[in-house]
Amino acid sequence: MKTKIARRPRLLSLALMALALLMPPSLAAANPFDVYGSGARSAAMAGAQAASAEGPAAVYDNVAELALARPGIRLGAFATLGQAQILLKERPAGYEVPDLDGNAPALPSDQTRRERSDTTGLAPLYGVVIGAVTDFGSERTRGGAVVMLPTNGLLSMQTHFVDERERAFSNQLHFELIGERLRRPVIEAGIARELTDWLSFGVGGTYLPGARATTEAYVRDPADQSDVGLNADIQTTNAWGLLAGASLALPADLRLGLVYRGPVAFAIEGGNEVQVRGASSGEDTRQAISWIPTATPASLRLGLAWSPGDVVLTADARLTFWSGHLDTQGDDAGFHDTIEGRLGAEWQSSTDTRLRAGLGFVPSPVPAQTGRTNYVDNHRALASIGAEHRFALWKREVVAAWYVQAHHLLYRTTDKDALNSYPDCAPGETRLCDEVPDDTRDPRTGQPYAEAQGLQTGNPGFPGFSSGGWLGAVGFELHY
Repeated sequence: MKTKIARRPRLLSLALMALALLMPPSLAAANPFDVYGSGARSAAMAGAQAASAEGPAAVYDNVAELALARPGIRLGAFATLGQAQILLKERPAGYEVPDLDGNAPALPSDQTRRERSDTTGLAPLYGVVIGAVTDFGSERTRGGAVVMLPTNGLLSMQTHFVDERERAFSNQLHFELIGERLRRPVIEAGIARELTDWLSFGVGGTYLPGARATTEAYVRDPADQSDVGLNADIQTTNAWGLLAGASLALPADLRLGLVYRGPVAFAIEGGNEVQVRGASSGEDTRQAISWIPTATPASLRLGLAWSPGDVVLTADARLTFWSGHLDTQGDDAGFHDTIEGRLGAEWQSSTDTRLRAGLGFVPSPVPAQTGRTNYVDNHRALASIGAEHRFALWKREVVAAWYVQAHHLLYRTTDKDALNSYPDCAPGETRLCDEVPDDTRDPRTGQPYAEAQGLQTGNPGFPGFSSGGWLGAVGFELHY
């Protein structure tokens, strides 16, 4: 159902593309388009758009489809909501970390600042989407950009630990791939050309900033660490992820789309240099920082669209390379690669109206968390509906589109493995570990502490947890 459209004024389109390419760096979380879709049509058809993308949303779905896009502007707004929760299983007595007269190698349980608690609810996300396509005065070449800006706070950047160390901070578990990670701007741009009547190709980029930060601290009095002098040196860095796509017109009203999205990460590198007055060595204490608040892995996407008359049927499969994913602390998360599937349908019910629907299933890359770590994520089943309506306004054709989308987070429960003996909490250990090793000795007597025998752990995920819930989104869009 794609047709070539006569050229329209391009000044505003070019201006919006320049905004996407020149916007100054800002902190970021992960891409919300991965979850909810890149525009009204994409969201209404469950994101199955690799062979049927339209308008500036094609920059995300398949940049090659830009070659057939209609030049113009798209303005939209959306809101997300949801109720997701992580419920911790009741913790049995006898596993607390003892103080050992101040000699415990881990934070004693009675000194924990926050009580172990469930995680309930997800913060909503409200945003606006601005997109543009221009033809550069050419019949076969198009350029496009899409920018999403959250309106309830431009960004959210959070890190956390996924093991017993988080007890010293929130003492909760955190959803790894949804929630606050979605509150960030999206900036993507691309260019495509129709090489022949049956083949189009496009390339583009998705932008993420980063930072290099060093903090220098001077501690005047080690006994009063509230009196500290601080200086900071913070520099922004830039990262682009490659976008590439091809689109092929096949016989029998079929169209094939191939998409590659390269990996991109928002990283904060640097450290702290702490100088303490009177320190005998005269050397600073150096603390390294290596955070990755968000990292989007590489993916390959294959799509097929069939357009017999007034109906468009689409199917997408996406292979995402999660196996190289690093968590917010820069550690290997041990995730699995995933293959997700999505189906979409569109019906031209009248001259001015198109109705849409979609279904999808997105498996979680997170394996069973029966050991030390507590990565939390769920398989997602999604369904969506929407429509677009064409009308004339001030002698110009305008399109209004809307959508509603719902995701079910399939219930998941986890129990930690029971071991005959528990290893020490050493770097790289993946099994549930003992924070107070059995051979911890009293420095006065040289004898092992009786309280150190067996398992002592403050891991918030011990002895287990469950997670589930739902997500939803509603949005509208105007094209002209």
